[in-house]
Amino acid sequence: MRRSALAACCVALLFAGAARPGTSTKQRCDSKSPPAGSFADCFSGLYHGTGFYPAMGQSMTFRIVTPATLHANALWRLWVADSKKFRTPAPCANANAIPYVGTFTFYGSGTFIGCSLAKPYVLYGYYRVKHPYPFPNDDAGMVLTHGPLSATTSGDNVVELVFSDPLHEHFAQPEVALGPNPSAG
Repeated sequence: MRRSALAACCVALLFAGAARPGTSTKQRCDSKSPPAGSFADCFSGLYHGTGFYPAMGQSMTFRIVTPATLHANALWRLWVADSKKFRTPAPCANANAIPYVGTFTFYGSGTFIGCSLAKPYVLYGYYRVKHPYPFPNDDAGMVLTHGPLSATTSGDNVVELVFSDPLHEHFAQPEVALGPNPSAG
């Protein structure tokens, strides 16, 4: 009971801190910090393409939401069904999961949902693009439509992403950097 109350307080403080206007400092998260099991927000914010892929003018946003908002999202049922079909861990099952929703402008644009894992610098989620997007990768051509995604952040505020095709056979690996596009002036 005490543990649940403490966890609820930590989550409430996290959401209160994330909602505070004028908060511009971003925690730098990597494999050394914060510790596994913490409620650290390692992802929220606006990111821009690194120039390799996606292009500098393209962007991605991560926004913290409540678990109820996450479960009401149209992608939630698809993600749960996908995890059962492919026998992957249940979405957002770890006690310190922070739920996120977001958008991206690359791959023809799309939306995603996700949760941080026990190691809060790692996120697992599910995405959908607006229209099928043919993507040539090293081993075979693939078409991105929807499927699992993962994200890992590093101490330099770069997020490395992995977008899977619906069959979990092929992957695209873009990366984005925290902050608005520096060339947007």
